[in-house]
Amino acid sequence: MTHLNYVAVLAFIAICAVFVNLGFKLKIRRQWKAFVIADIGLMALYLTWDIWAVKKGSWYFDQNKIIGLKIFGVLPIEEVLFFFLVPLMVVLCYLSLTKLIARVKDNK
Repeated sequence: MTHLNYVAVLAFIAICAVFVNLGFKLKIRRQWKAFVIADIGLMALYLTWDIWAVKKGSWYFDQNKIIGLKIFGVLPIEEVLFFFLVPLMVVLCYLSLTKLIARVKDNK
């Protein structure tokens, strides 16, 4: 069951993203294209670095903690999802905080 550890963390992040989006009524769908374009650039940079580090032996993924599906023959699918979900959560947190700050300023 430990092979699902990384997936469980990613699922928790995804669930949080859904509830933050719904709870703050962020309407992220309107900005989805801009996020995906920006994230593709980020993913290209970090996944390239990740592949290099794994091939060099500086970095590895515990085979007991991943499901075993690999992208580019090197990176677990969980790592690719990580580089999608974490930036998404950062954007959602930023939008949520912006909305909260606006509400606080309006109530003063």
